Amino acid sequence: MKRLFVLLIAATSLTFANDHLIPLISPAEIDQKIKETAQQINQEYAGKELKIVMLMKGAFVVAADLIRHLDIPCTIDHITTSSYGKNGTNRGELRIMGLENLKLENQDVLVVDDIFDTGFTMKNVIEKLSDENPKSLKSLVLLAKKDNCQVTYRPDYVLFDVDNHFVVGYGLDYKEY
Repeated sequence: MKRLFVLLIAATSLTFANDHLIPLISPAEIDQKIKETAQQINQEYAGKELKIVMLMKGAFVVAADLIRHLDIPCTIDHITTSSYGKNGTNRGELRIMGLENLKLENQDVLVVDDIFDTGFTMKNVIEKLSDENPKSLKSLVLLAKKDNCQVTYRPDYVLFDVDNHFVVGYGLDYKEY
């Protein structure tokens, strides 16, 4: 399979043939937005230590690029969420694994995910992490779908708002590929 370095949307049926994929956001645009957002986070958390909690597997690319631009002390941890898995595009039951390993009490926490689609996953993760009594709790997503949200929650940092297309690349997967 060819490695994808830009975000792509499926134009027709999703295969890994290039004629079915359309570039959506360039690597340069992503890099610039991550740098800008990192600067904002550096200012907001100046003098503090930040704990980043990635939602695996999709968030690892954006989280890795983000921490390269952070000047503040930070630690990184992860949880695993799954509602699609090998089902593809149909959401199933949300599972959150790894919560028992997090120590968030009295910490400034930033949850990082790849995409805010319906909002169901992030809303539930934020609710669960709130139970751990962090000092502060914010969220960051690479993408938020403009017209697909089904919850009232909105991430604190959204790098790009996109139309309601199926998106792959830059850590976003299709059936875990």
